[in-house]
Amino acid sequence: MKALVFSELERLFKNKWTWCLFVCAPILAFISGNYLLDRPESMSAGLFMIEGLQVHLYLMCNIAVAALVAAVFTEEYRGGQLRLLFLRPYARANIFFSKLVVIHIVILALLIVMGISLVVIGLVQFPLEGEKQASLAAILKTIALYYGMAYFTLAGVSCLFSYIALISKNVSFMLGLSVGYVLVALLFDGLYLHAANLFASGSFAHELIAYAFIPYMQYTGLYASLNGEMNSILAAAIILLFYMLVFGWSAYRRFVVEDYLH
Repeated sequence: MKALVFSELERLFKNKWTWCLFVCAPILAFISGNYLLDRPESMSAGLFMIEGLQVHLYLMCNIAVAALVAAVFTEEYRGGQLRLLFLRPYARANIFFSKLVVIHIVILALLIVMGISLVVIGLVQFPLEGEKQASLAAILKTIALYYGMAYFTLAGVSCLFSYIALISKNVSFMLGLSVGYVLVALLFDGLYLHAANLFASGSFAHELIAYAFIPYMQYTGLYASLNGEMNSILAAAIILLFYMLVFGWSAYRRFVVEDYLH
């Protein structure tokens, strides 16, 4: 399994699109700095690490994950490269899980690069007054909690994108469906929020319906969870678990039973 993971990482980093994703992370951090620069009185270097990520999490980060999944699954799956891979003495299940592990490793690496970039830009552009009013430990705990939640949302949506990748005819079709899911979640949120509003605002049922689409959860729900609102935390956890189990299992079944030799 370890050999498969290293092999997948090596193959992935030979793809120029992977390096483009890592190059884009500092660029997005710089864009965040310019976008939030008009609020210097309410912004600090520590807060910028959270705000800067939140600006791009629900759209650009999801699109980056879709591109990553397409590089790992769709290109090989539809390009016939898996036929050669299956000639090696590895079970299909191991190959699938090694690819999934690689996707999650790269997502974590991209978040780390993004965080480091935001730290550098935040220290240059924003004051440290906010940090002086709170302990360093409290600031680091908040940042770690937000980035941890952001990681799990991206891991959850990657399972959906993995399933889409394995039912798509080509990379363009896969990316179109994935980006379409993100845009529908953000542009037509009023449709499912209307159903959520049948329940009291802040209730478990309301949060569960509102967070059914991960991009909307990333847009609003992470702050509620960060503030310790238990209904938001439980609803987000259930939705993410659903995505990981249902779409992860569906992708796994699609991968192991498909006839790649026709």
